[in-house]
Amino acid sequence: MTSHATVPSTSTGDPAGPVPLGQRPPVDWVGWIARLGVIFALVGCVIFFSLQKAQFHTTKNMQTTLEGAAPLLIMALGLTVVLVMGDFDLSVASMLAVGSATIVSLIVRHDVSWGLAIAVGALVAIAVGMLNGFLIAYVGTPSFITTLAMGVVLTGVEVAISGASTQFISGAEKTPKAYRNLGVGEPFLSLRSPVWIALGLTIILWALLAKTEVGRFMYAIGGNPEAARLSGIRTRMLRASGFVVVALCALTAAVTESARTASHVRGNGASLLLPAFAAAFLGATLSKRGQFNILGTVFGAIFLQVVESGLTFMGYEQDVKNIVKGTILIAAMLLNRLGTKRR
Repeated sequence: MTSHATVPSTSTGDPAGPVPLGQRPPVDWVGWIARLGVIFALVGCVIFFSLQKAQFHTTKNMQTTLEGAAPLLIMALGLTVVLVMGDFDLSVASMLAVGSATIVSLIVRHDVSWGLAIAVGALVAIAVGMLNGFLIAYVGTPSFITTLAMGVVLTGVEVAISGASTQFISGAEKTPKAYRNLGVGEPFLSLRSPVWIALGLTIILWALLAKTEVGRFMYAIGGNPEAARLSGIRTRMLRASGFVVVALCALTAAVTESARTASHVRGNGASLLLPAFAAAFLGATLSKRGQFNILGTVFGAIFLQVVESGLTFMGYEQDVKNIVKGTILIAAMLLNRLGTKRR
């Protein structure tokens, strides 16, 4: 009688079970597409836009694309932290607007130094993040509804601070050049300050989630909150702290945006909300386990900015851009779902 030894299948999501010894497992093409489809889409977009407009693939445009992606990336990095734990924060765009309004108003209307203005903005962000975190992690309100309501509140606060009008820092008696340098200072290695600020945040949050015990605990909360709690992890404190991180990232994005434009424009964070979530979901498709992760979010933000830049080069209006961004978000969630099911 001939016996056949078997080894476990190494194919991701292979439903067939054991594979005979010496026989290669079938290639899981669906799993590969779910995981690498976004990379192929980015390469395809770059080739397509380059063929349409030769200026698209120039070094100058690549630098501009990275600088344009910085505020989006900064906001998406913060969102990644709460998404890892299974929460949402829909108030992040309104927090950006409130932070921008607070800082610019203090500089322009009250002649406050830019450093102190940023410090006050940081205190506001921490307070908002702590309130969100307390209501969600300790009181138990749903993060989706809570942060949606908080976003409405912050929209009113922004109008109260700015008077529903655009404020220009350049109109102040003493234009704070050091503050402006945070957005449009002299390039370092051909890249301006927002890119380096985004890079610094990327390194910090990547190290937090990927290399520390706190990061492992956060992933555990996202996987099974009750099991994490029973194992002794301080789930409520970590979830609450995640919303503080989001708020501070939103403030950082507000600093780079208001410094770049030397102004505050009402609702200036709204256009970044959908792309920020899209960047995080796109990044999750690149993970072996379909998890949200910092490096994936970086890729997602750059991908979305490439699409934005390409559509701008081709002369499309904002309505077309919004349709494309929304479609990309839907596709990212479908890819993430497909990849998770295969695993």
